[in-house]
Amino acid sequence: MAEKKTAVLIYPGFCNFEISTALEILALAEKPITVFAKKSGPVRSEEGLTILPEQCIADAMFREYDSLLLPGAQDIRDAVEDAEILSFIREFHNQKKIIGAISAAPVLLVKGGVMGKRPFMAGVNREDLYEEGFTKQELFRMQSWDDNLKNPVADGYLISENIITSVSYEFVRFGLAFAKMLGIAISPETFGIKDRKAEP
Repeated sequence: MAEKKTAVLIYPGFCNFEISTALEILALAEKPITVFAKKSGPVRSEEGLTILPEQCIADAMFREYDSLLLPGAQDIRDAVEDAEILSFIREFHNQKKIIGAISAAPVLLVKGGVMGKRPFMAGVNREDLYEEGFTKQELFRMQSWDDNLKNPVADGYLISENIITSVSYEFVRFGLAFAKMLGIAISPETFGIKDRKAEP
């Protein structure tokens, strides 16, 4: 049986560096990925990289995947308001596949009705999301950007069942933890991180 793959969803203005560690670990482990987008044309990242997705979300064969990786974006509003993108994400959750979302991407999980009452981190503030129509109930258990600056999450990420969320500057710890959820063990020191659990 073919090895399950990781789906990587990109959208205009996506932030490449936020998923760079996760992608490098997947490459080191020789775990296959497929890059998805809403349409088949090139997608330009926040950093100015132009990426040609391999598949459109409408063509996804979900049985081939065990995980989904979602980068943040310079402006993620179009993706948040796209019913097809939200349905694509929701299907991964419905099938209990692992989902990694960083920076603004957890907002997609909230909008898609995936988070429920579970805690999560996001690289945005509640006030900004209230202005976009999100409710206090939806964001009640969110560790916002300002929350994390004042009281950082010790591990640099939050795991809730099949979902891991984080903020942009914790992208290395996020990538390591996402890989670990997939059964891939890479030494944190490979990426300049001391293994806290190994400390005396």
